[in-house]
Amino acid sequence: MRTLLEKGKLDSIKKKIKRMNVNIMGLCVVRWTGAGSIVSDSCKTIYSAEGDKPERGVAVIMDLPTSRTLKGYLTLADRVMQVRLKGSFFDATIIQAYAPTSECTEEEIEKFCDEINQAKTHCKSQDIVIVMGDFKGKVGTTRHEDIVGPYGLGTRNERGEKLIEWVILNDIIIIGITKKIMDLEEESWRQRSQPERLYHNQ
Repeated sequence: MRTLLEKGKLDSIKKKIKRMNVNIMGLCVVRWTGAGSIVSDSCKTIYSAEGDKPERGVAVIMDLPTSRTLKGYLTLADRVMQVRLKGSFFDATIIQAYAPTSECTEEEIEKFCDEINQAKTHCKSQDIVIVMGDFKGKVGTTRHEDIVGPYGLGTRNERGEKLIEWVILNDIIIIGITKKIMDLEEESWRQRSQPERLYHNQ
């Protein structure tokens, strides 16, 4: 889900969360400035950005019952943030990330990698860790042990390979493609420059 800068966008997302019965959702490119949290009548939004220009920014929005389990959050950068929730048996740490595009410099990509690794070091060893967001990579449909399943989209690319390497290194599985899930987890979109072409991502 992208950009909260447009008027009425946050209200639209809150309605979608309620309609889909979603407790928590990660947002990329919210285009807000600064960092903090906002509580409304039905949701709590925690956001992380840098500087005075609304360029990137990530956020996590949750319904009010879920927000009452919030133990804390960490706004690391405009591409990476973390929230920690109290669970019945184990607490959960959620890392929301937005990777640089291929047009970005190697320095920006390395900075993002450092930030997400930093977020991972803040996770408690006994916590359930969930990493979500937009990693700009396709892992494809080729199975890789128990980490990558057959339900991905497209053909595995270089970013996808690096994502798999990071997942293996951090003992994580890519849940959206090891199990068949509902179509709402897949995103279809069109570029303004090529409106006739439909893209699919997860």
